Amino acid sequence: MLLNTPSSVTLEVSKAFLYQGSRLLLQLRDNIPEIIYPDRWGLFGGTVDEGETPAAAMKREIEEELCWTPPEPKYLLTWEAPERACTTYIFGIPLTVQTGELTLTEGQALQLFTFEELTQLLLVPKIPRMLPQVVEAIASPELTVAWQEFTAKKINWSVSD
Repeated sequence: MLLNTPSSVTLEVSKAFLYQGSRLLLQLRDNIPEIIYPDRWGLFGGTVDEGETPAAAMKREIEEELCWTPPEPKYLLTWEAPERACTTYIFGIPLTVQTGELTLTEGQALQLFTFEELTQLLLVPKIPRMLPQVVEAIASPELTVAWQEFTAKKINWSVSD
């Protein structure tokens, strides 16, 4: 489990690594200065409402953002940001439909990417740091093989934090 402990936590967020075969589905965040990491590729998800479990929030957010009812999310890890009072619950969800069947209601775009393609994107910074643990926790054979092939190439991330 990946854990960085801040002094106090006030905001709870659920985010999903959506995957299909050996690729990950990401969202190009809106280009609004008021949001964290505008105009970067990130994960789907959002705030956990009062009285809601992180898993329920994850399903609700996916339904709202993609107009798709996902299978039950698999809890992977918790990330606590030292720079913000925020706990992020990370889930893995297999994408069981084609991207053309999704309706994006938040963000500028959605797209499936290989690990190699991710290295060329402007990503939310914590994504590359989480990937080794996320791939291991998801335990999808296709994703695991793709990750092993990717790491064997020793490709550097071209876009830094």
